Amino acid sequence: MPSAPVVGTITLPTCAVPTGSVALSGLPSGGVLTMYPGATVKPYSGTTANVTGLSANTYTFTVSNGSCTSLSSTNALVPGLVTNTYTTSWSNGTPTADQNIVFAGNYTSAGAGIGDITACSCTVNSGVNVTIQSFDTLTLTNALTNNSGTVTFQNSSSLIQNTNAVNIGNIVYKRTASNVRLADFVYWSTPVNPQKLVDVSPLTLYDKYFGFDGTNWVSTNSSLSMVVGKGYIIRGPQTYSTTVGADYTASFIGVPNNGNVSAETVQTGNLYLIGNPYPSALKAETFLGANTFLDGTLYFWTHNTAAVFGPGYQYNSGDYASYNLSGGVGTAPAPSGSIPGNNNNTPSGRIAAGQSFFATANGSGTIAFNNTMRIGGNNNGQFFKASESSKETQAEAHRIWLNMTNEEGAFKQLLVAYVDGATNDFENRYDGITFDANPYLDFYSISDENNYVIQGRSLPFVDTDLVRLGYRSTIAGDFTIAIDHAEGSLSNHAIYLEDKVTNVIHDLQASNYTFFTGTGTFADRFVLRYTNSTLGVIDNELINQDLTVSVSNKIITINAAKNENLSTVFVYDLSGKLVYKKTDILDNILRINNLKVNNQVLFVKVISDTNQVTTKKIIY
Repeated sequence: MPSAPVVGTITLPTCAVPTGSVALSGLPSGGVLTMYPGATVKPYSGTTANVTGLSANTYTFTVSNGSCTSLSSTNALVPGLVTNTYTTSWSNGTPTADQNIVFAGNYTSAGAGIGDITACSCTVNSGVNVTIQSFDTLTLTNALTNNSGTVTFQNSSSLIQNTNAVNIGNIVYKRTASNVRLADFVYWSTPVNPQKLVDVSPLTLYDKYFGFDGTNWVSTNSSLSMVVGKGYIIRGPQTYSTTVGADYTASFIGVPNNGNVSAETVQTGNLYLIGNPYPSALKAETFLGANTFLDGTLYFWTHNTAAVFGPGYQYNSGDYASYNLSGGVGTAPAPSGSIPGNNNNTPSGRIAAGQSFFATANGSGTIAFNNTMRIGGNNNGQFFKASESSKETQAEAHRIWLNMTNEEGAFKQLLVAYVDGATNDFENRYDGITFDANPYLDFYSISDENNYVIQGRSLPFVDTDLVRLGYRSTIAGDFTIAIDHAEGSLSNHAIYLEDKVTNVIHDLQASNYTFFTGTGTFADRFVLRYTNSTLGVIDNELINQDLTVSVSNKIITINAAKNENLSTVFVYDLSGKLVYKKTDILDNILRINNLKVNNQVLFVKVISDTNQVTTKKIIY
């Protein structure tokens, strides 16, 4: 009679592999192995066996060699996953990823990111209230089952799931948009299913719910359920103020979306309003990697600027922030007196739950989402409107953000980024065409005659690089170009702005640059540069503070700085045309009284006998 099989290593089930295995040795070659309970024959070869696929149970084994059968092996216990039950405390300590958790008593997480829970699956018993507080994350490998309890995810909390498990029962997901006025539109998507449009904002007028069909806004019946993965815009509640913003919290009630989601089918050249389908943040770079038929720049509505009241509200389309793999570009800061955290940040690459955004299709395809795109923690806080969130990190990145503004509130920001993956040619994941939706001002960098709100450029960064800058303005007057902020090597590197009209190179690290412009589009006036080596001249206005240029009765009077004489004077109009030149002056004063130009703004460039150069703007 053969010896009883010897039980060796028992591999326990895990959440990822829910069955165990038992290793056996001491088997006769060519025998028949039988497992109990069930009297199941298990094939093997040689003198050992590894019996797999075992659910939780106690097993024994016998082996037969011809007509002889061994005694039974010792018991082999394959335990099931631990169930950790919360009543007033956890029955098995802090939950782990290989435990099934059950809420049998009311529970509220700690909040602020310190109340995260990780488990294999989660069950909520009938009548139990579970609340996941803001910035906490419930991470599950498998399903969330709500057996008639209440599961609430507060604003900026997250539900993450790692498999395509089918959830059972509803959750309540709350998302807060801040500083909402009556006429403001908020860009929404649903993290649950089903969710009616009207239930997002029940007090909004019936005709103020819209979708986007690729080319135009489409009024949408508010009683319809939202399509998962599609974006919508909804105006503020009718009870809200037209001038003073207030927080608005929407409650999404339904089964939480999970796993693979197929959304809208898109066509080349059209613009689409896409929605994050999950109750967690979405990683923009992973989303773009899976949807290669979309251009790489995403646009987010901020509603920073109040609508202009009149027959139909007018909205400032410049309130679109932008993001691609080079980084994010923000919009004008919210007006003073707004609620704190009102979009003074730029997109971080983390798309919040409940958020929708625009993208342009460069090919045809069906927009797809999956769980690899999801991320929890404090990454779910940047809902437009929302607080600041973590920045996308890259191995090497050197970025400069420039703002163009005036004193009346016109604002446009651009980004030039030297990042891994970008080239100096067009790359749709790193270069973002300006949305050009602001009616007053556009400001952009230029490459291959394309206008970019975000331009990625190749590594390594070299300080001889030159970047053309252009702008469009429907406002004549003084504007200022300034560094918003910089990262990497550019945070402490010289940054210069070359003005080809005034022939000045200005140090933006030392001070902002203010200039006068007429209306129109100007593609050749400015160059961003990192050295002052040029055939032009350096801006020495700060040195020559006591040089003066004045106009009286159509006579331009120029007084040299102390201990200097005038050498050469040029006068230009706004287009850069030279309208006057005088050389070899060698005096400390010059009067120009024969200038043949109409009333307009002029630039007077003065070179002294010590070769100091100053440019002054005058009204002639």
